[in-house]
Amino acid sequence: MKKHGVYQVLDDNMGVAYIGSTYLPLEQLEANHRNWQEKGYSETKFRKALVEQGQDWTFSWALEPDNVSRPYIEICEGALIRYMKPTYNVSMKPYERSVYEGRYEKSI
Repeated sequence: MKKHGVYQVLDDNMGVAYIGSTYLPLEQLEANHRNWQEKGYSETKFRKALVEQGQDWTFSWALEPDNVSRPYIEICEGALIRYMKPTYNVSMKPYERSVYEGRYEKSI
């Protein structure tokens, strides 16, 4: 099982700009978000803001990676999103979105 964690991106004023989850190392994840156009990734509200105004934004772990399932970490991610109210998150319930998009069945 891959280790999954929840990351946060803090803006210049130490507010939470974005919360997400990943199994990637933090440095690789940050490079992917900052270089999304070169990598052919889709534009998101967060990625656009990161390129335009987030040169000094910092990526860090909100929940360190651990041997937990992707559904579990997405439920934790969603709780943190709803609690912290980050500026650029659009989806407030990542687990439910993953179920809707068919990434896995609605059971843990």
